[in-house]
Amino acid sequence: MTGAEGRNVVCSVKRCDETGTHTVHRLYLASIPAESGRWMLCVNVFRPHGSGTGVELTTAPRHGHSTVVRLGTRAAGLLREAITDAVERIEP
Repeated sequence: MTGAEGRNVVCSVKRCDETGTHTVHRLYLASIPAESGRWMLCVNVFRPHGSGTGVELTTAPRHGHSTVVRLGTRAAGLLREAITDAVERIEP
């Protein structure tokens, strides 16, 4: 598949939201607005062909380039613990 011909073809992998030709399968979970809408923090589950699954965080500014951080299962668990701790500390 190339160009417009393959652009809208749905992936055969059950938990993949990507279409067209791609080398990484992604399941889109959340897009969270931050900094009064100046940023989006996107959370995905990703799996490169032939590799393990992980969590992918993407920071997307309204203007400029996005940054992607990929976390393995252990690092994602540590991030979950840190965010849970932070939220518990700021809740009234």
